[in-house]
Parts: sequence; C-alpha cells; structure tokens
Amino acid sequence: MVNKKKSKIESLFYNNKFLMVFSLILAIVIWGAAKINYSEKTVRTVSDVKVSLSNTLSEGSDYVYFVDDEKLYVDVEISGKAYNINSNAVSKDDIIVEAGGTYIDSSGYKLLTLTARVADGVGGDIEISSVTPSSIAVYYDRKATYTFNVEAKLKNDLEALSEGSYTVGQPVASLSTVDITGPVTVLNKLQNVYFEAEIPEESLPLTASTEVPAEITYKFDGAADSKFLICEGINDESNPPTVTVPVSVVGKVPVGVKFVNQPAVYTENPPKVTVSPSEVEISYNPKDGNDYDMLYVGVIDFREVSNKVNTVEFKVDEKLGVNVVDKTLKEFTVKLDMSHMSSKTLESAPGKIVYLNQDNNFDYTVDFDSGNLDSIVLIGPEESLSKITAEDIQIEINVSSLNLARSGAQNIEVSNISIQSDEVNDCWVYGKYTAMVSATMK
Repeated sequence: MVNKKKSKIESLFYNNKFLMVFSLILAIVIWGAAKINYSEKTVRTVSDVKVSLSNTLSEGSDYVYFVDDEKLYVDVEISGKAYNINSNAVSKDDIIVEAGGTYIDSSGYKLLTLTARVADGVGGDIEISSVTPSSIAVYYDRKATYTFNVEAKLKNDLEALSEGSYTVGQPVASLSTVDITGPVTVLNKLQNVYFEAEIPEESLPLTASTEVPAEITYKFDGAADSKFLICEGINDESNPPTVTVPVSVVGKVPVGVKFVNQPAVYTENPPKVTVSPSEVEISYNPKDGNDYDMLYVGVIDFREVSNKVNTVEFKVDEKLGVNVVDKTLKEFTVKLDMSHMSSKTLESAPGKIVYLNQDNNFDYTVDFDSGNLDSIVLIGPEESLSKITAEDIQIEINVSSLNLARSGAQNIEVSNISIQSDEVNDCWVYGKYTAMVSATMK
C-alpha cells in the first residue's frame, strides 16, 4: 500500500500540467514573502487627529486654556511597511498628538509645539514623519463668570418699521441679565451684552408687537476677542435669545374722569368736568384689547366734593395704562364746578348704624359726643336737602380693627356714610368721619 501511494505522488511530478500550476503558486508565495520582508517603507497621512492639551499646565496652576475646538485637529504623516500602516492597522485613534507644556504666569496666547506618537499596543514598525500644523496657538487665562445687563438692539431703522397710526417703541430683550463665563481678562473689558435682531423686510410694516430671534453680541473697552465667551443658560432650542419690538397705535382722544360714591342721579349722567388739557395724543398696544375713545385720567370721590369749584390734579404716570406722547405733560388739572349746590349740617344722631365684620360675642356702641359724627355735612340742591333728616342717614363702621381686649371707646375711621331716602337721589355726604366705638362682651 505504501509503495502504491508513493508511486501516485511521484507520478504527479511527471505531470507537466501539475508542475506548471505548482510552480506558479510557489512563485507567488516566494514573491509575497519577499515583498513583505524586503519592500521599501511607504508613507500615509492620517487626518483629523485631535490634539491633547492635558499636559500643558503645571500642577496647582489657576490658569486654564481656551481654544477653538475646530483647531484642535491636525494631520499626522506616518511611515512604515504598507501592511503596518494601512487604515485597518492604524486609525486616527491610535495616534496621540500632544502640545508641549510651558510655564504659564500671564494671560494671552502661547504658541505650543506639537509632537505625535503611536499609542501603546499598536504593533509594527511605525514612524511619525510629520505633524501638520506643527504648532498651535492656545489662549491661557483664569476662568470666571460675571453677570451683565442685557440691552436689546435692532439692525433696522426704527422709523422705517411702521407707518400710518402705528409707532414702534424701544425693543426689549427676552432677558434683563445674563451670566457670561470666559477669560477674566476678556470679561474685565466687556462693557455691554446685546441681544441683536433684525426684522425681515417681508414683515414690514409692523402692525402689532413682534418677537424675533436674536444673536448675542458684545461691546468691549478696547481690543478683546469674544470667541471664548459663553452665555450661560442661553441656547438655540430651549431658551433662545429673542427681542420683542413693541408696536403701538397712536391717536388723539378726549380726557375724562370717573366717579365713586356719587348720588344715584349722577350714575347714568355724570356731572360735567373741565379737564386741561381736554384731549391728548396717546400710544397703546393694539393687543391689549382696549379701544380708547376716551382716556380716563383719575377717579373723583364725591365724599371729597364740596359746594364750590373743586380742583383736582392727576399725575401723568404708568397708572394711566397708556403712553402719553407729549413727554413735557406732567399732570392733568380737573375742575368740577358744584358752586350751584347748597350744604346742610345734621347735628343729631343718625337713624341707622351698620357694624361690618363684627364679632357675634360682643355688643357695639357709638359715643356720639366724641369723634366728629355729631355734625355730618350734606351737599346737594337746597330743596332736596330740606327733605333729609337724621333718620335717612346710614353709617357703616368696620369694627375688625377694634382691640377687643381693651375696655372703653376706641377711635376708628368710618367706612361710609350714605343717604337712604326714597325722595332724594341728588345729595351726598361730604368729608371723612371717625367714630368712638366700644365693644362689650355679651
């Protein structure tokens, strides 16, 4: 059997076709081995290798580095045998590029030399040929966070944003203050933080208040670079910077006043007043839902209206709810002429007293010989006044302020005094009154 097998193997070498194939395979193997072992070195560039700055600061230093992350990527040229440096054998993560350390004792840019090496564990005979760029500029400084006021800023011309009866006010930033983090040297030069926006041409003219996206810009005292500043809490998704442009309607309206505690006859037909100025130009937000056919500048309490020419002044301020265009106007003067009325003083006890917020465990009494309830002044037409008696007067006293632990009468302000008469609807009580009230336990 052995001899038979040998004869078959030996016979193959006498087969020309087999010898030709065998010789070809052997030649390829020998060529490959020679290529691997005796070929010249080749060169390959590995792109986007990130630079490490971890070794650039000495231990205990209070300086940190600031750098544009996009500039931390370099190209590294490596050389070696092809099978050692191909992309399957060496990736960008297998190469370590470090910036040379330096002593930092002042803020500013430092030029650092870059060196590269192959990470431990990467096999083969690999050499670093070059690093491009061979150096990198890094800014060093102490890091801090300061709070700054924010100003809204528009790139548009304000006067060109509206037309007709609409007017544009000063833009308002979505935040009044922001925290800015960055190099101390830069922060110390920062004067203003702006939310800067631009109204697109297709949105003009504006007819209502508008909110538009903004970008953060800075103003410095001298030369400074803002690229290392971070506006804390501001981002383009959850909390983007915006600017609101307020738009108001402008027009002239008459000026008037409202009344409280007026007699019933004046509820539907208020008395005539003279207001100076009698009309005024105002601006207001059309979104507030108000249609100003008259501007009410104040409230007149009939308890303060006597039978003479009453003069009241109301200030021009934010309580009006609108913007008065004329900034020189400081107050409105209102005159209410009641000199055609008469007065009457009641010097007897009123017919009815109502105690507000009383404690049911106590009884309340009023001492009419004290306080000023002994003489109540009435104003109105003489004929109507003649019909009013003390029985028509109702006094309301809020006793919640009484100290129930004290004995004796206590002086408190009277809440209201009204005329309860079916025959009279054009008279009122003039003045403010106090009462001496006692509370005794039941």
